[in-house]
Amino acid sequence: RARAAAAARRPSLPLRSLAMRSAALSLGRRVLAASSGAAASSSSRAVGAAGAAPSAALLAQTSFIADTANGLSGASGSRAASTDAARPPPRSPPFFSSTSRAAAAVLGVAASAAVAAAGFSAAAHLTDPESMLVAQAKAAVPKSSLPFKDVTLYQYDVCPFCNKVKAMLDFHGIPYDVVEVNPLFKSEIKFSEYKKVPVVVIDGEQFNDSSVIMRTVDERMAGKAGRGGGLSKAAREKEAKWAAWVDERFVHVVTPNIYRTWGEAWRAFDYITERGNFDVFQRYAVRLSGTVSMYLISQNVLKKRHNIVDERKELYLCMEDWMANAVGKQAFCGGDQPNLADIAVFGVLRAVKTFETFTDACANTSVGPWYKRMEAEVGESTRTDGVQN
Repeated sequence: RARAAAAARRPSLPLRSLAMRSAALSLGRRVLAASSGAAASSSSRAVGAAGAAPSAALLAQTSFIADTANGLSGASGSRAASTDAARPPPRSPPFFSSTSRAAAAVLGVAASAAVAAAGFSAAAHLTDPESMLVAQAKAAVPKSSLPFKDVTLYQYDVCPFCNKVKAMLDFHGIPYDVVEVNPLFKSEIKFSEYKKVPVVVIDGEQFNDSSVIMRTVDERMAGKAGRGGGLSKAAREKEAKWAAWVDERFVHVVTPNIYRTWGEAWRAFDYITERGNFDVFQRYAVRLSGTVSMYLISQNVLKKRHNIVDERKELYLCMEDWMANAVGKQAFCGGDQPNLADIAVFGVLRAVKTFETFTDACANTSVGPWYKRMEAEVGESTRTDGVQN
């Protein structure tokens, strides 16, 4: 009777058991969420250390929780055994012991799922047939056969015009150096009388203006006639018409969308804190001044100049115009193969692929499948620094 009374007075579940079970369940949900995110990322083109690091951290925490739970359970059992040696064995194991084992099992399964999902994602990326074929074709071209020895691009990372040029260089598999220009001081292009970007220096010869650069690269890669030499008059006229549309309309619609709100404008300058040979003061000076100036210019100058009332609505109209009248029922504006207009539009869109602008455009227009086809055609970045565009 005395033992029964003592057992009745003892709490059925210690407070630390509750805390540990709560921590285990919370961490279990985080690991499951991470595994779901890893599985969803199998459609992404970039699966690397940056994406794997959170999963590794969660796995480490999972192991710690499971080990701690088992350790505390064992310690509690040892103390109970030494205190109540004369008692008959309980009919069922202590609640905390069973809870810790269950939590550890759940977390182990979730951790395995996260690892498996991440592995599947990486494998899917590495074995994507179109990406592999494009990469193999470019790797098979001897560098000595390229008409360029040294190509250097001076740019702003999110500049739509600069991204047109990067798309062209990537499309042709041309290795190129990238120099990030400080928008405030522009000391990186002090050698140039032309103070805008992009500027490209090819074997010591300077070229300005994105459309001129694209045409020059294309002609040199395919001979003096360029790809246009084998096109019909109608095809050449169509390419020229839509390439001009990119510069005269599309870019000026995309820009106010990038800087539509203060938050979007601030995030657009994330790159400045990571890229470029700038000191800390320059990075944050550029980010702050860039955010303020580009938001005000976009909202008070560009929208009025180009008769834009609702920038998102205008973006959707541009995308549907492109898909209906430039691409139509074909794979690309150029038919079975991309032309200069395809590459230009792709470059502008790729510049904002991590922004809300891109997400909204794909969700509200029919541009997504075309963009995926272009992504396969252009392939991976050929920048010499290994950074993906």
